[in-house]
Amino acid sequence: MSSLLKSIFISAFPVFALVVMIDCIWFMFDTEITLVHAAHVVTAASIVFYFIRIFVKPLARTDSVLIVYTFCVFLGFLMSFLLENLQGNIVIRAFCMWSNLTLTIGWIAYLLWYSFFQERSAESNILLSVGNSLPLLRFENAAKEEITTEKFAGTPSIFIFYRGNWCPFCMAQIKEMVEKHEELLNRNINTVFISSQPHSFSKKLTKKYPLDFQFLVDVHGNVAKQLHIFAEHGLPFGFQIFGFKSHTTLPTIIITDSNEKIVYTNQTDNYRVRPEPKTLLKIVDEQV
Repeated sequence: MSSLLKSIFISAFPVFALVVMIDCIWFMFDTEITLVHAAHVVTAASIVFYFIRIFVKPLARTDSVLIVYTFCVFLGFLMSFLLENLQGNIVIRAFCMWSNLTLTIGWIAYLLWYSFFQERSAESNILLSVGNSLPLLRFENAAKEEITTEKFAGTPSIFIFYRGNWCPFCMAQIKEMVEKHEELLNRNINTVFISSQPHSFSKKLTKKYPLDFQFLVDVHGNVAKQLHIFAEHGLPFGFQIFGFKSHTTLPTIIITDSNEKIVYTNQTDNYRVRPEPKTLLKIVDEQV
């Protein structure tokens, strides 16, 4: 139930912020521009700008508390609260006041609830413990041909499980790795990107990045379930209309040596916090 609520929340929250922002701006220009309503706009616009920003120019990672945006959200909320109590002669709509409060609470929920995988613990996932051998995994490529991890045996590999083409953080992460293509090639590393999204989306990435990277499909999320990194209802509600499936994979990175022994994993508990490519290259240099 929690995962379904998250799926609905992440779709509804930015839309609600956009509606509030437009409504407040429209009200000010239709009646009177006041500091109170400007403060409401600051709260809503900060949230709207953040979500527009990550889709227009995707980021591979952020700080966990999004300090700049959080400061602006709380600044707008505190300004509106103080001004509403100090200026008693201005028109203040209940909708604006309650919307500002709802958006602030929603932002806190986004930071502390939605962004985190509360039930995820790398320590408890014994299967992916460093030192263990990676089990045999079966995928399909964009042409629906079966590919197993045996294909990568004898060569160090980086396996990056990502949520899908719809996820701006995942796309930025892939782009970062592509920019390190030469360094990975010089180290003779297999770089494998895996998602449970339909084959057509992985095929688009194969065409976009025609390198020796692998873009594989985890059919029905079977591998994610096998590795205990399956995310039920991980897709934002409504994105199904674009052809994506509701269930996704938790962002995960696994590095194996030439003997398929796991030397490093990153099982982040916050989807916005991910290791940089230089960190992965350092692990490869030190451990492989």
